[in-house]
Amino acid sequence: MRQDSIWWIAPEYFSRWRLFPRAFISMYIYLLYEVCIWFMALPEPNNAQAGLVSVVVGAGAAWFGLYCNSTSSKHTPVAIPQQTGSMPTETTQTRVNIDRTEVSVIDETDELPAPRRNLG
Repeated sequence: MRQDSIWWIAPEYFSRWRLFPRAFISMYIYLLYEVCIWFMALPEPNNAQAGLVSVVVGAGAAWFGLYCNSTSSKHTPVAIPQQTGSMPTETTQTRVNIDRTEVSVIDETDELPAPRRNLG
């Protein structure tokens, strides 16, 4: 098989574009939608039908976790720069008012009208 043929290159693109995980999660979304519509249309659902919906919704957590944690086979890792230096802790001072003698003045010159209650 030639290395420049479509059959040699296609698996790499399937992996890079993550076509199968996206197809599976799309089919799960469709299945979840159909099951929820079916369940809500039932006049009196029983425990077995509620259990089916519970299993389908619970499987969604597993599918979503697998989808989020999957990566393509060939990707370039991102270089994270190393931190240099440190935070200045010895020269930083925090001032706290202990005697609590300060009085804050609230300016009451607000341009908004007073709130009204609509009771009827």
